This record gives sequence, C-alpha cells and structure tokens, in this order.
Amino acid sequence: MHIAHSSYIYPTMDELADMLNIVMAHYNLKSVIGFGVGAGANILARFALNYPNKVECMCLINCASTQAGWIEWGYQKMNLRNLRAKGMTEGVRDYLMWHHFGKGTDERNHDLVEVYKQYFERHVQPVNLALFIDSYIRRSDLSISRETDPGKKNDNTLRMSVMNITGAFSPHIDDTVTLNGRLDPTNSTWMKIQDCGMVLEEQPGKVCEAFRLFLQGQGYAVALGRKLSSASVEGKMSLGSN
Repeated sequence: MHIAHSSYIYPTMDELADMLNIVMAHYNLKSVIGFGVGAGANILARFALNYPNKVECMCLINCASTQAGWIEWGYQKMNLRNLRAKGMTEGVRDYLMWHHFGKGTDERNHDLVEVYKQYFERHVQPVNLALFIDSYIRRSDLSISRETDPGKKNDNTLRMSVMNITGAFSPHIDDTVTLNGRLDPTNSTWMKIQDCGMVLEEQPGKVCEAFRLFLQGQGYAVALGRKLSSASVEGKMSLGSN
C-alpha cells in the first residue's frame, strides 16, 4: 500500500468530487446512479450539486451536509496527532470503531467488531488516514436549503431524488436529520434502519431491499423482484393450473 509523503497535499472534498468526472470519462459514462457512505456520501453530494445532469439519483448513508463542529474537530485533531506521531493507537482505533458503528456493537456482533479492529490495526496506513481525516474535517458546508415557497425555484438544492439512510445506533443520526431538513421533501426520503449502526455491514438485506424499492420508484430495475420460495412457486402454479 502506498504511503503518502508528509509534504503531500491531500485533495479537498470539492477536489475529490471533481475527480469523479475523470472516472466517468474513463468508463464513458454520461450519467450515474450514486451510492455513497460517510465521507464518500459527502463527496457524492458535492458532485451532484456541481453536475446535476450527471447524477440520475443517489443513496446517501450517514451523510453530513454541514462543516465539522467543534467536538468533531477536536476529537479528529487529537487523532491526527496520534496517527502522525504514534501510528494506529488504541485510542484512534476505538474512535474509528465508534465513528463507524456507534455504541454497543460488541454486544450486537462481536465477530464483526474483531474483523474491523484487525483491519484498522493491520491494513490502514496511519499517514494516509491522517491526511484524509484532515481533509474531511476541513470540509465546507454544502450550502443547500429547502425552499418553503412552492412558487419559487431553488437553485441551492439537490435536484435529483435522494434516499438518505442512517442506522438506529449510528453516531451520525443528527447529521442525516439535518440533511433531511435541507432537502426538497418531494424528491427525498429519510430512513432509519433499526438494530444497527453501520447499516451496510449489519443490515445489508434491509439496505438492499430499500435500494431496490428506491430504484423501482425511479423507473429502474422494474423487473427485479424477490426470489420466490418453493411454497410460493407451487402456490402460483396451482392457481395457474386451475
């Protein structure tokens, strides 16, 4: 894994968003359906604001739409110092676990906790992570707002349909609620999935089902349905034969 030089200037969130144009050009994509988590969701939202014609719709998980608050900034600055001076300390690892899963994950899914602890300890380059965290806490506000007058056009909003998801135990619930209050209610949906903090890892089935229904609502994957059980198939065959 490449380790960035200490003098390397990491891209800002806006610069990372603009880099998606390079990816789309490489794959010759004119528009996409976006799916982003955490910082990735923030980057995707920035891209959608700057290039609305290139994003058909998107799903954002634990997305923050505001700049970093003082508490987040303080904790992350402490993590930055530790990562640069000492590497992946136990304190940084514990903060990363909380950041991703919230509280009580060990009781909900001990095996998943151990997998992620080992990943953070063995497979994350501290210098690279410090650069990324520094860029993320310097993020600017998305500067989007909800227009309360239906007769007025609002240019400071996400124009495409947005599914805004969080977990019941996630430490980022307030961020998603704030984002929900700034989105157009006619093209956005807020969803809190129970019994999880990191929804993709703890409740992948529920996320897949929600995303499938979201895409169907946008006119995509209309022929995609649940796999029928053998009893359901037999029942349908019986009804058809009568």
